Amino acid sequence: MANPSKFYLTHMNARTQYRATWDPTKKLVIGYIGKLQNGVLSIYSSLEKEGIPAQVQIDDSGAAMDYTSHDSVSITTKLAGSSPVAGSVLTDLDAGFSLAFKSDRSIVFQTSNHKVHQLVNLAEIEQAVLDKYENGSWNKEWLIVTELVEADSATIIISNSSNGVLDLKANASAGTAQLSLANAALGLSVAREQGSTLKYITQNGLTPLYRVMGIRHPFLGDPSLHTKSIPATGGQYSPFQIQEFDERELAD
Repeated sequence: MANPSKFYLTHMNARTQYRATWDPTKKLVIGYIGKLQNGVLSIYSSLEKEGIPAQVQIDDSGAAMDYTSHDSVSITTKLAGSSPVAGSVLTDLDAGFSLAFKSDRSIVFQTSNHKVHQLVNLAEIEQAVLDKYENGSWNKEWLIVTELVEADSATIIISNSSNGVLDLKANASAGTAQLSLANAALGLSVAREQGSTLKYITQNGLTPLYRVMGIRHPFLGDPSLHTKSIPATGGQYSPFQIQEFDERELAD
């Protein structure tokens, strides 16, 4: 795969309607202010630093997410005491997972116990941003992280080659009920790899998905959604909007 980040960002948006954080280990915080370049958000400020109050609601559902491309990757769970799949280096006594990637456009994305952070005073934030823009203290390229998914633990694997295989071995104390690719308690380690992958195995506290709002879209410069209708004074700016992902943002 020539550009794994481009494929990952596009795949995750198509599956979730969120923007995906790149790289996945980059920590985002609700209320961060940044600019997007080639799909990557660089942080410049925050609502707190700009003196704009933020009210945050957290939905702690405890649910898991799975946005794996199951049509191009197979995952076999190996229980301790069971026979491994053909070609695996896992022994009968091992617990773990055997993954087979059928193409270089395959993604494993699994989380455990995720929560969603949302700004709930968007009308007040919008007015503050537009006021700052009018007085010259707000960069029109700035985007605010207004919604953020945080995972207690996540495993993200991006295949860079066709016909790749990956064996992940769990620690000796792993029980049957614990066997999840996103479970950090398993202590998963790579036992064998054939082919090339980008791997983020049971990483804690990732913020892999987010939404941003701002005055101007990073590619199109045109709006797509409104929080509310506020006329642009003198026609100088567009209203504050969700800036949806567009694949044309990404460099070739």
